[in-house]
Amino acid sequence: MNETLVSHWMATDIIAADPHTRLHDALRTMNNHQIRSLPVVEDGRLAGIVTKRDLLRADVTTVMKDIWDQYRIVGNLPLANIMTREVVTIRPQADMVQAAQRLLENKITCLPVLDEDEKMIGILTSSDIFRFIIADMKNQIAPTQVKEYMTRAVETITPDDDIMTAHRLMSLKRFRALPVMQEGLLVGIVTRTDLLSAAPSVSTSQGRQDISIQIFSTPVRYLMTSSPLTIGKDQSLAEAAQAMLENKIHSLPVMDADHNLCGIITETDLFQSVYERILA
Repeated sequence: MNETLVSHWMATDIIAADPHTRLHDALRTMNNHQIRSLPVVEDGRLAGIVTKRDLLRADVTTVMKDIWDQYRIVGNLPLANIMTREVVTIRPQADMVQAAQRLLENKITCLPVLDEDEKMIGILTSSDIFRFIIADMKNQIAPTQVKEYMTRAVETITPDDDIMTAHRLMSLKRFRALPVMQEGLLVGIVTRTDLLSAAPSVSTSQGRQDISIQIFSTPVRYLMTSSPLTIGKDQSLAEAAQAMLENKIHSLPVMDADHNLCGIITETDLFQSVYERILA
């Protein structure tokens, strides 16, 4: 078997929903299975895809007076109302360089895999890319270091910034995670999943004012992961991929020799490394 082909790395145990699945049920499924993208299948065919970014945009859009009513309405929306219908896909016989290129160009993190009959037979996710990087770099004489691909201009927030501040910054810059800094020290990290976890259940008995405070005014210190996993700038990309894979995370703050934050390495940076290094 050719170990550079998508068919070798894709997952075939597909978790999917149908267009009538409610938004909150989809979020529950994604959280239970620790996935960020949910293919939407109808009559055996791929009809669309929903990501946590889609759910976040639908769940926390703008500050509204009737935020309670918004949650009741949005939470019961069918996925057909918010899913992406023009889904970027790939064939099983494509190679991993093509997959990395497609992920980069479309700023996405997974690719449904379709056969010649347009039936979905698998899905390629960032975790599969991580596994490919680990295997591909195993025999490197001079391993590629994190500092060669990390993002150096890091956007951060403080523990006292509220959820809405984090949400707006993530939406504007298309970030999936934000390091949390206090007095020059890294004290945590907050992700899209953390923001979604702040959304109250549609069955909650809290009043409108309480819900508004909970969603928009809660400091991120109550949502963030404290003492987050980090990586050194001189460590290898394979080590970064291994850490992300084992901990089911998609970014790592990068520290210098003095334990100062000097960058962040994300799954997108790893996609870029696959595309560039193999083509070189």
